[in-house]
Amino acid sequence: MGMFCETLCKLKTKKAVQDFLKDLLNRQERAMLIRRLLIAEMLLDGYTYGEIINQLHCGTTTIARVERWLNFGRGGFKRAVTAKKK
Repeated sequence: MGMFCETLCKLKTKKAVQDFLKDLLNRQERAMLIRRLLIAEMLLDGYTYGEIINQLHCGTTTIARVERWLNFGRGGFKRAVTAKKK
């Protein structure tokens, strides 16, 4: 994991990160990561499960998993959402 994080941090531009992730992940994997980030953002903004399901077409299990990471994880989702909003 350390090598992966170091690699991302050393990429200098948004385009370089996008190119790396497009080479590394298939379309479905990228969509899954994006959806999880959107779910985290919506949960932190106070959206209900029903609203998230209607907008993102995801299941309650996925939302609950992201909510668990938000509440009991290492803070990565909260930092990512905060950084995204800046």
